[in-house]
Amino acid sequence: MRHYEVVLLVRPDRSDQLTAMLKRYQDLVEKNNGNIHRLEDIGRLQLAYNIQDMHKAHYVLINIECDDQTLSEIESSFKLNDSIIRHLIVRMNKAETEPSVIFSENNKEKKRTMDRDNKVIERKNESQLIEKVAETKKDKEMESKSESDLDETEIEESEEQNKDALGEKE
Repeated sequence: MRHYEVVLLVRPDRSDQLTAMLKRYQDLVEKNNGNIHRLEDIGRLQLAYNIQDMHKAHYVLINIECDDQTLSEIESSFKLNDSIIRHLIVRMNKAETEPSVIFSENNKEKKRTMDRDNKVIERKNESQLIEKVAETKKDKEMESKSESDLDETEIEESEEQNKDALGEKE
């Protein structure tokens, strides 16, 4: 058995069917005593040029070990499947099991995007917290102001009472 690396470009509007499609190819390889060493769903990426009026495609990378008959079955199924825009099969000297460079780079980009989104959410939460603190301070100021107004009125009332009391004594 020989080692092969298969790259698939799938129509982006058919990405939801991808897992079932990959499962069929895995079953086909394993049914014929082959092995799948690596299966990477890289995701949707920009194409270098338009293919069938599409500017993006869903990339999949598969490293398999199988015989020629299985490979020809897989390749014919790629040609018959209208969800697959392009495919490439390359014979390899050995099995590749480590994550590919493009997969790693794409995951780093996804992680950066997620980190950026998380920071935006944190900033929103911080601004909401700051607004709540500011509202609380305003409320406390208003309470203390109203209390001081009450204190002043109480003082004025007690002064009037003192004057009245002094006026009665005279």
